[in-house]
Amino acid sequence: MNKVTVRINGQEYNMVGKEPKEYLLKVASYVDDKMQEVVKANPSLSIAMAAVLTTLNIADELFKCSYELDEVNTKYKKPLQDLENANTTLIELQTDISERDKKIEELEKELEKYKEELTSVKQEYEQRKDSFKEQEQRLAEAEEIANNFQNRLYDMQMKIVELEEKE
Repeated sequence: MNKVTVRINGQEYNMVGKEPKEYLLKVASYVDDKMQEVVKANPSLSIAMAAVLTTLNIADELFKCSYELDEVNTKYKKPLQDLENANTTLIELQTDISERDKKIEELEKELEKYKEELTSVKQEYEQRKDSFKEQEQRLAEAEEIANNFQNRLYDMQMKIVELEEKE
Protein backbone atom coordinates (compact mmCIF):
# COMPACT_ATOMS: atom_id res chain seq x y z
CA MET A 1 0.00 0.00 0.00
CA ASN A 2 1.11 3.50 -0.82
CA LYS A 3 0.26 6.52 1.29
CA VAL A 4 0.50 10.15 0.19
CA THR A 5 -0.65 13.49 1.57
CA VAL A 6 -2.51 15.57 -1.00
CA ARG A 7 -4.02 19.06 -1.04
CA ILE A 8 -7.51 19.56 -2.48
CA ASN A 9 -9.06 23.04 -2.35
CA GLY A 10 -6.54 24.08 0.29
CA GLN A 11 -7.27 21.10 2.61
CA GLU A 12 -4.78 18.29 3.21
CA TYR A 13 -5.93 14.68 2.94
CA ASN A 14 -4.13 11.38 3.39
CA MET A 15 -4.64 9.01 0.43
CA VAL A 16 -3.89 5.31 0.61
CA GLY A 17 -3.97 2.95 -2.38
CA LYS A 18 -2.33 0.03 -4.13
CA GLU A 19 -1.48 2.20 -7.10
CA PRO A 20 1.90 4.00 -7.37
CA LYS A 21 2.26 7.32 -5.53
CA GLU A 22 2.49 9.18 -8.86
CA TYR A 23 -0.93 7.87 -9.85
CA LEU A 24 -2.48 8.84 -6.49
CA LEU A 25 -1.02 12.36 -6.80
CA LYS A 26 -2.35 12.66 -10.36
CA VAL A 27 -5.88 11.67 -9.24
CA ALA A 28 -5.78 14.18 -6.38
CA SER A 29 -4.50 16.91 -8.71
CA TYR A 30 -7.37 16.18 -11.13
CA VAL A 31 -9.98 16.42 -8.34
CA ASP A 32 -8.36 19.65 -7.05
CA ASP A 33 -8.45 21.18 -10.56
CA LYS A 34 -12.12 20.25 -10.99
CA MET A 35 -13.00 21.64 -7.55
CA GLN A 36 -11.11 24.88 -8.31
CA GLU A 37 -13.20 25.21 -11.53
CA VAL A 38 -16.46 24.80 -9.56
CA VAL A 39 -15.36 27.24 -6.83
CA LYS A 40 -14.15 29.78 -9.42
CA ALA A 41 -17.47 29.57 -11.29
CA ASN A 42 -19.51 29.79 -8.02
CA PRO A 43 -17.44 31.56 -5.30
CA SER A 44 -20.39 31.73 -2.90
CA LEU A 45 -20.74 27.91 -2.58
CA SER A 46 -19.81 26.18 0.64
CA ILE A 47 -16.99 23.64 0.53
CA ALA A 48 -19.51 20.80 0.89
CA MET A 49 -21.63 22.11 -1.98
CA ALA A 50 -18.53 22.65 -4.15
CA ALA A 51 -17.41 19.08 -3.33
CA VAL A 52 -20.85 17.67 -4.28
CA LEU A 53 -20.92 19.64 -7.57
CA THR A 54 -17.35 18.56 -8.32
CA THR A 55 -18.33 14.95 -7.62
CA LEU A 56 -21.35 15.27 -9.92
CA ASN A 57 -19.19 16.79 -12.67
CA ILE A 58 -16.62 14.00 -12.36
CA ALA A 59 -19.41 11.37 -12.26
CA ASP A 60 -20.86 12.96 -15.42
CA GLU A 61 -17.46 12.69 -17.14
CA LEU A 62 -17.16 9.09 -15.95
CA PHE A 63 -20.59 8.16 -17.35
CA LYS A 64 -19.87 9.89 -20.68
CA CYS A 65 -16.54 8.10 -20.94
CA SER A 66 -18.24 4.83 -20.04
CA TYR A 67 -20.86 5.37 -22.78
CA GLU A 68 -18.15 6.27 -25.28
CA LEU A 69 -16.22 3.17 -24.31
CA ASP A 70 -19.35 1.06 -24.77
CA GLU A 71 -19.89 2.61 -28.21
CA VAL A 72 -16.28 1.98 -29.18
CA ASN A 73 -16.50 -1.59 -27.91
CA THR A 74 -19.75 -2.11 -29.84
CA LYS A 75 -18.31 -0.49 -32.96
CA TYR A 76 -15.14 -2.61 -32.95
CA LYS A 77 -16.60 -5.78 -31.47
CA LYS A 78 -18.08 -7.06 -34.75
CA PRO A 79 -14.91 -6.46 -36.81
CA LEU A 80 -12.86 -8.11 -34.07
CA GLN A 81 -15.30 -11.05 -34.02
CA ASP A 82 -15.11 -11.20 -37.82
CA LEU A 83 -11.32 -11.21 -37.59
CA GLU A 84 -11.42 -13.96 -34.98
CA ASN A 85 -13.80 -15.98 -37.18
CA ALA A 86 -11.51 -15.42 -40.17
CA ASN A 87 -8.53 -16.58 -38.10
CA THR A 88 -10.46 -19.68 -37.03
CA THR A 89 -11.40 -20.39 -40.65
CA LEU A 90 -7.80 -19.82 -41.71
CA ILE A 91 -6.55 -22.29 -39.12
CA GLU A 92 -9.16 -24.83 -40.22
CA LEU A 93 -8.15 -24.34 -43.87
CA GLN A 94 -4.46 -24.67 -43.01
CA THR A 95 -5.23 -27.89 -41.15
CA ASP A 96 -7.26 -29.14 -44.11
CA ILE A 97 -4.44 -28.24 -46.52
CA SER A 98 -1.94 -30.01 -44.29
CA GLU A 99 -4.11 -33.14 -44.18
CA ARG A 100 -4.57 -33.02 -47.95
CA ASP A 101 -0.82 -32.57 -48.44
CA LYS A 102 -0.24 -35.69 -46.32
CA LYS A 103 -2.84 -37.58 -48.37
CA ILE A 104 -1.20 -36.42 -51.61
CA GLU A 105 2.17 -37.55 -50.27
CA GLU A 106 0.71 -40.96 -49.39
CA LEU A 107 -0.91 -41.24 -52.82
CA GLU A 108 2.35 -40.23 -54.54
CA LYS A 109 4.17 -42.97 -52.60
CA GLU A 110 1.46 -45.44 -53.56
CA LEU A 111 1.69 -44.31 -57.20
CA GLU A 112 5.45 -44.76 -57.11
CA LYS A 113 4.95 -48.28 -55.74
CA TYR A 114 2.48 -49.06 -58.55
CA LYS A 115 4.92 -47.68 -61.12
CA GLU A 116 7.64 -49.95 -59.73
CA GLU A 117 5.22 -52.90 -59.85
CA LEU A 118 4.28 -52.01 -63.43
CA THR A 119 7.93 -51.83 -64.42
CA SER A 120 8.50 -55.20 -62.79
CA VAL A 121 5.44 -56.70 -64.55
CA LYS A 122 6.62 -55.28 -67.89
CA GLN A 123 10.08 -56.78 -67.37
CA GLU A 124 8.54 -60.13 -66.46
CA TYR A 125 6.26 -59.90 -69.49
CA GLU A 126 9.25 -59.22 -71.77
CA GLN A 127 11.17 -62.10 -70.20
CA ARG A 128 8.23 -64.47 -70.66
CA LYS A 129 7.68 -63.20 -74.18
CA ASP A 130 11.34 -63.89 -74.99
CA SER A 131 11.08 -67.28 -73.27
CA PHE A 132 7.91 -68.05 -75.24
CA LYS A 133 9.67 -67.14 -78.49
CA GLU A 134 12.55 -69.45 -77.55
CA GLN A 135 10.09 -72.23 -76.74
CA GLU A 136 8.25 -71.66 -80.03
CA GLN A 137 11.57 -71.85 -81.83
CA ARG A 138 12.49 -75.06 -79.99
CA LEU A 139 9.05 -76.48 -80.73
CA ALA A 140 9.49 -75.64 -84.41
CA GLU A 141 12.90 -77.30 -84.34
CA ALA A 142 11.45 -80.32 -82.51
CA GLU A 143 8.62 -80.57 -85.07
CA GLU A 144 11.17 -80.41 -87.88
CA ILE A 145 13.23 -83.16 -86.24
CA ALA A 146 10.05 -85.20 -85.70
CA ASN A 147 9.07 -84.69 -89.36
CA ASN A 148 12.56 -85.73 -90.44
CA PHE A 149 12.31 -88.84 -88.27
CA GLN A 150 8.86 -89.63 -89.66
CA ASN A 151 10.13 -89.17 -93.17
CA ARG A 152 13.11 -91.41 -92.43
CA LEU A 153 10.84 -93.92 -90.75
CA TYR A 154 8.59 -93.89 -93.76
CA ASP A 155 11.56 -94.24 -96.04
CA MET A 156 12.83 -97.12 -93.91
CA GLN A 157 9.47 -98.81 -93.91
CA MET A 158 9.33 -98.45 -97.66
CA LYS A 159 12.75 -99.99 -97.95
CA ILE A 160 11.70 -102.82 -95.66
CA VAL A 161 8.61 -103.42 -97.79
CA GLU A 162 10.76 -103.38 -100.94
CA LEU A 163 13.25 -105.76 -99.37
CA GLU A 164 10.47 -108.09 -98.26
CA GLU A 165 9.00 -108.04 -101.74
CA LYS A 166 12.35 -108.90 -103.20
CA GLU A 167 12.69 -111.86 -100.96
